[in-house]
Amino acid sequence: MERTEEGTPSSIREHAAEWFLRLHAHDLNVAERFAYLQWLKSSPIHIGETLQMFILYSVLYPMKKQLFFTNEDDVTNVIEMQSRDVAAAPTRTRTSWHVRSLAAVVALGLVLVAGTMATRTWLASTIETQASEWRSLTLIDGSFVSVGPRTELRDRFGERQRLLSLARGEALFQVAKDPSRPFIVEAGLAVVRATGTRFAVARDERNVVVTVEEGRVLVTDGGGRAGAVALTAAEQVTISGAWPPVVEHVNIARELAWSNRHLEFEDDTIAAAAEEFNRRNRVQIVVDPSLGSRQVRGRFQADDPASFADSIAAGVKGVVTRPAPEVIRLQPQDDAP
Repeated sequence: MERTEEGTPSSIREHAAEWFLRLHAHDLNVAERFAYLQWLKSSPIHIGETLQMFILYSVLYPMKKQLFFTNEDDVTNVIEMQSRDVAAAPTRTRTSWHVRSLAAVVALGLVLVAGTMATRTWLASTIETQASEWRSLTLIDGSFVSVGPRTELRDRFGERQRLLSLARGEALFQVAKDPSRPFIVEAGLAVVRATGTRFAVARDERNVVVTVEEGRVLVTDGGGRAGAVALTAAEQVTISGAWPPVVEHVNIARELAWSNRHLEFEDDTIAAAAEEFNRRNRVQIVVDPSLGSRQVRGRFQADDPASFADSIAAGVKGVVTRPAPEVIRLQPQDDAP
């Protein structure tokens, strides 16, 4: 197999396609397999292009009859990557022009399919976090999003609007300004619309909470009822069924502390505070009913429920036990075993 020095990305891609096709056609002898290995090891770009060939093959193979072949006899020229049983490997009498033609087709297809795959990745991507997991990332339009634990957010951007769907959890958005494409978050009971602002949406089984840090957003009813509620900085609404919701002025630092992995409480009950930790962490806090109505105030690390329980126990003369690896029990000293 003649070789030329690769000087452009397209020539590297063509070489990767040719190696790939010959390898899976069992058309390489021992010396050529060694040469292929050396070619792969010579550059990370070669490895990357080869991986792209595997991806392309998995996409194009189901369509091989429509894309490459005109009769059933030609179908047998492509060997399934998953197949372990090969009855008869193609011989080396295959003409060079045939291999290079297929390589060119694959290289061209790679450009087209890779572009399509990249678009689909952005237009239908899902951001999903587990318990005790926080994530921050930049979206394709330049907007920035921070999501808390147990969150599922689907991105469906288009040419006319930037649409996201929040299935559960909480997300803080720093929206890149684009008046021609509104930024819309669907969250079941509510739909939030903005063009350039900073706001958060939280959704659980009962409620949707929208909080605006700066700028202005419009909140409409997810059920399609008429009327929109406008929110500006330091305002919040909780949608739980009735419409329109009541707009409240809130302490933004406290309400959005979760985005920096903190939780702030101000005269909240211990039971309510523990529930905030439990929603975000794998380790669960179980509060004795005799302590649940006591109040708590302070700022705590959101991903450290053990420290929170120890702090509360010290303040109410309680005791903390660990009956299981992922369970923290907070109870009065008199009830401790």
